[in-house]
Amino acid sequence: MQIDLKQLASKNIISIDEDFVISEDLFKDTNIKNLKNLHLKGQIIASLENELEMNLQLTGVMVLEDAYSLELVDYPFTSQIEESIGGDSLKKSQNSENTLDITEILWQNIVLEVPISYSKSKQVDALSGEGWELRDENTKKIDSRFAKLTELLEKGKE
Repeated sequence: MQIDLKQLASKNIISIDEDFVISEDLFKDTNIKNLKNLHLKGQIIASLENELEMNLQLTGVMVLEDAYSLELVDYPFTSQIEESIGGDSLKKSQNSENTLDITEILWQNIVLEVPISYSKSKQVDALSGEGWELRDENTKKIDSRFAKLTELLEKGKE
């Protein structure tokens, strides 16, 4: 996302309230399958120390795989961005056209919002499947292959 720094010359503040898109190249090797409805709102203020103070709110929807069903599900997120850019960081981000590219900052904040696992359902529907089952700590089910061994262990305790 490009920010026109020429606006700072007149007011020392830039107000942002717009939708934007993140390139698919950034998230192709992540758990994020797609990003939708990305919106940025807030202000960038030029401080006296020749820095830019950003106070932005980023909202959007990540498309992720459901932790249980592996179906694609929407995960809405909100991220508050409060950062200062100055010195060498500002010179690297600024190009000859006097614009600032904040895509990297936005991407870093999106990555911070990715959950370790996410499911749209609160309760697991399937408690078993082919070759597996979900067990409770209190549920003791003896594998038939170890039944004789269990009998010997029980006799040994007596």
